[in-house]
Amino acid sequence: MSEAFSQFLDNFQWMSWNLFLAIIPCLLSFILFIKRSPKRLPQNIMWWLGLTIFILFLPNAPYIITDIIHFVDDVRTPEISDNGIIFVLIPQYTIFILCGFQCYVISLMRLIQYLGWLKLIERITFMEVAMNFICAIGVYLGRVNRLNSWDVLTQPQYVIQHVFQNLENPNFFFGTILFFLVFTSLYYVFKWINLAIAFYWQNHVDRVST
Repeated sequence: MSEAFSQFLDNFQWMSWNLFLAIIPCLLSFILFIKRSPKRLPQNIMWWLGLTIFILFLPNAPYIITDIIHFVDDVRTPEISDNGIIFVLIPQYTIFILCGFQCYVISLMRLIQYLGWLKLIERITFMEVAMNFICAIGVYLGRVNRLNSWDVLTQPQYVIQHVFQNLENPNFFFGTILFFLVFTSLYYVFKWINLAIAFYWQNHVDRVST
């Protein structure tokens, strides 16, 4: 078990960083997507800067799912016992992945609700699917090309170069579609659970207040 705990601590370092990147768009969603009067998009330049950061960092949340490849490497380590895998590493990865993807779901749900409130979109499902597809591209660029969100601002030519190179690579299309299918499927599962919990909680609060 000592080897498993040692691996746990090693994982905790990079997991903390990746989870921090996933939390950024989630926190921004609570700051940016507030229903204000008048009912229109804010004119404040800081709001638009925040929206830009939100969009750039949003793929970091579903990206966490791809970190499962590190789990595969961990379980192949001969020094880590079966008990270490079951009672230490599996719970660690499970909590990490669930928290990261939950950040993604909350971020996207709040964005969609806000755009719907502004009546900027009519087909919510289309917007959700489109955002999942865009994030799938972003995750591929991050996982395979090892690009970071801030590279769009600091190295735009470098990012564009990789994008055009990917268009000639069949793996780009396969990987993007695979990520898209996984993200979209999980998004709707998580969304349904979130809505069910919110509905139950609201009913509970109403009963208590009455």
